[in-house]
Amino acid sequence: MRTTMTSLPMQHLGRLLALVMFLAALAGGSRDARADTAAAQALFDAAKQLMAQGKYADACPKLEESQRLDPGIGTQFNLAACYEQLGRTASAWSMFLEVAGAAKAAGQLEREKVARQRAAALEPKLIRLTITAPPSAPADLQVKRDGALVGRAQWGIPVPVDPGQHTIEAAAPGRAPFTRTVELTRAGASETVTVPPLSAGAAPATPAPPPPAGAARPATAAARPAAPAGSAGGAALAPVAGKAPAAPAEPPTRMKSRKMFVTGIVLTGVGALVTLGGAVTVACAEPGACEETVSDPEEEKALGGAIVVGGLITAGVGVTFMILGGRKVPVAPAKSAASAAPELVLGPRYAGLRWSM
Repeated sequence: MRTTMTSLPMQHLGRLLALVMFLAALAGGSRDARADTAAAQALFDAAKQLMAQGKYADACPKLEESQRLDPGIGTQFNLAACYEQLGRTASAWSMFLEVAGAAKAAGQLEREKVARQRAAALEPKLIRLTITAPPSAPADLQVKRDGALVGRAQWGIPVPVDPGQHTIEAAAPGRAPFTRTVELTRAGASETVTVPPLSAGAAPATPAPPPPAGAARPATAAARPAAPAGSAGGAALAPVAGKAPAAPAEPPTRMKSRKMFVTGIVLTGVGALVTLGGAVTVACAEPGACEETVSDPEEEKALGGAIVVGGLITAGVGVTFMILGGRKVPVAPAKSAASAAPELVLGPRYAGLRWSM
């Protein structure tokens, strides 16, 4: 008996590879999502046990990580309650309001009601810190609270902060910096820190690091060169200006979204393969270009052109994801108060907007 072997048409190779890559990407993303969900649940369960034992300082970080891996209203509500038990009134207040907004968007009216009641109970206990600056402050004046930049729109606004020490810094090029630390512990207290006009003068130079062990010591006064001619009795030379202060260290950054970046790589690769498959389909539509005969060249060319367009669009989306996900953003400091900007909340259990009021 004669056995006939058939080969896969070239114009279908790109489509098959694209389909395989797409399914592999979906499977990998699904595995990652399931792993994150499982880890989030384990962290949540461990945090609940710690809270039942009164170990809130250990429970809060676990709830924070659980919320990062798999955002959920229930996790967020428990995190707000944990902050409240730690005495972080401003953080708890702002998060209860976020929970209320997300619960309203999800149609969970009872949870919204409870969250707003908890936030209202905390409001009289909030400590508010106001930062002011003179109207003559230079345009390039930068004010920071606990290392986080305070925009000009916040100047003069009482902002809720957690109890404890808070450091206010102000700096501008060519002016001496200002620093003040305040201790705020009394519930319901209000404090105002006024940034004075900064006096002219560069910031003090950073002292030079000590020389390494074994390095030659600088020459003593006896070995100094003699005073130049015309100096009065070897009078001391005029002081030489020290080196300019070192530039401040760059703030730590992170990739905006590693998952988005990886998804972009996969989509770009899939788009390239699909485009290649479409180009092969168009080329094989010409008579005699490939081994197999095409019954309708014009229809095959139209199909190949559509595949090329789809591949280019997929690759374009992938490049966009790579650019957006790979963008470096500063590491966000710990929040001391709520943000007034609405934020889109997406999770496996709900979707909506959350904000603070």
